[in-house]
Amino acid sequence: MTDYPPSGVLFSNNKKKSEKQPDFTGDLELSDEVVNDLVDQMSRGVTKPKLSLAGWKKVSRKGLNFMSLVGSVQRERSQNLYDGTNKNAPSPGVTKQDDDSIPW
Repeated sequence: MTDYPPSGVLFSNNKKKSEKQPDFTGDLELSDEVVNDLVDQMSRGVTKPKLSLAGWKKVSRKGLNFMSLVGSVQRERSQNLYDGTNKNAPSPGVTKQDDDSIPW
């Protein structure tokens, strides 16, 4: 198993049979720091805690388009986490996903 930072992926839902089903499905792993921040937000009375998301368009080994995701601690909107100015931002270098590990 490869060691990589917590990340996620969204693939097009090719098995969609009705308009009520999602257009994209996938998973998102969260670091302890993000989970602790969500818990902290709730303890401060925030009824809908938030995290920041960033996504990159990628192509799988089998040629499927997907969105690679990283979730991080919610920051002020004026601070761009992924423009290289924030030294604490997670690296956008997400590993390639193996299509065989995706359950659909």
